[in-house]
Amino acid sequence: MRRLVTAVVVAAMITLSGCGRQVTGLDLPSGSAIAPLGDSLIRFETAGPLDFQNFTYVIVFNTTGNNQQPYAQGLNSDFKNWSAFFSVGGGPNFANNPQLEQVFQDPSSGSPRTFNVPIPAGTLTFQPTVPSAAAAYGFQITFNNCLLDLAPPTAGTPVVNTSHQCPPYKQIATYWNVSLFTLDRNGSPVDSLGVNGPSDTSYTFQYDTASNAPQNKFKPAGGGTVQNPSAQITGVEAFVTPPTGAVTAPSPTPTPAPTPAH
Repeated sequence: MRRLVTAVVVAAMITLSGCGRQVTGLDLPSGSAIAPLGDSLIRFETAGPLDFQNFTYVIVFNTTGNNQQPYAQGLNSDFKNWSAFFSVGGGPNFANNPQLEQVFQDPSSGSPRTFNVPIPAGTLTFQPTVPSAAAAYGFQITFNNCLLDLAPPTAGTPVVNTSHQCPPYKQIATYWNVSLFTLDRNGSPVDSLGVNGPSDTSYTFQYDTASNAPQNKFKPAGGGTVQNPSAQITGVEAFVTPPTGAVTAPSPTPTPAPTPAH
């Protein structure tokens, strides 16, 4: 059992659970494509070496298409802009073993709930490093976009899109807002993509799953207030290979990419 704790003034808490499992991945194809057809590759970049024993690294998605950022604190205390998230680390049982959780607003209680989503074999690849030309430290996850095409849970079980053929998506939008967070051993947020740490609600990052153009957001040089470089987030990069290979217009709310702080 792991807990991700977020705070608004005093505290608001959502419980995240996950159990270890074997994850089988796909090899990246040769040629110009950086991810297999229909997949996204997300790079989580940090200022120092990854520490999966003492920190959890979280990639949160808002796949609703409402253009709202899934913040750790402040404007998103009810988690309504959280659709799903990957988490890596948080102790030896979870190191190098990404977990996928769906966040669902329970209509009976009006409160958010999380459900562990099974990752079918061949739909996710985890790499605990990033290419040296991209950043000094970090990791990357390559996953089939259908993994996040999640319907509301039925009888407490996520309804997974197993076709591996999307878009078109059945439940979600084409533009996804994405946030990165690091958590300490107590599950408390340590850093985010914002220069003001986990409490920052001023940043946005959205990527287009129908575009094969690189999409990214980096903190400005000198940005960030985190003491431990292993927990300090420096940027995110997203690469998509749409099934059709078509390139669409940029996101309607593009985020400029300052010079990386690495």
